[in-house]
Amino acid sequence: EVPYNAEYNVFAVDTQHSEQSECIINTCVVEKVDSNVIPDLPDMCDNDIQTDQNAEDERAVLTNLITNLKLDIDENKIIQNQLKKENASLTQELKDCKSTLAETSRTIWESKSIQDRCLVALQSKQTEFERYKAFNDRTVDYDKIERK
Repeated sequence: EVPYNAEYNVFAVDTQHSEQSECIINTCVVEKVDSNVIPDLPDMCDNDIQTDQNAEDERAVLTNLITNLKLDIDENKIIQNQLKKENASLTQELKDCKSTLAETSRTIWESKSIQDRCLVALQSKQTEFERYKAFNDRTVDYDKIERK
């Protein structure tokens, strides 16, 4: 916490400020302020070093994450292209199957129609045969009567 002092204004242009705290062999050059608070210089240097190390570690982690994301994106693009090709292939196969189904259905319908006509013709022939048989039986019976 920076103590407020009328002689020190952080927003004033005409006051002199050091550019940045820097650590020189466990000694930090710190901007002088009219205050009774004296920072523990070695701890501040250690904190700066730790902060820099943490920032570097965080940058390394973020760099690895970005690299992994780029690899994942590239892999996903490849997979997406493969899926598009497979989808196109399956779409064509589905069209072919639908066409085959339509042709098979038409053929089955035609076969059923032919089967129905054959059954009608068979029933007609059976009826005709029954009539012929009945007529033939009467003729045979008539011949038997005449012979007796």
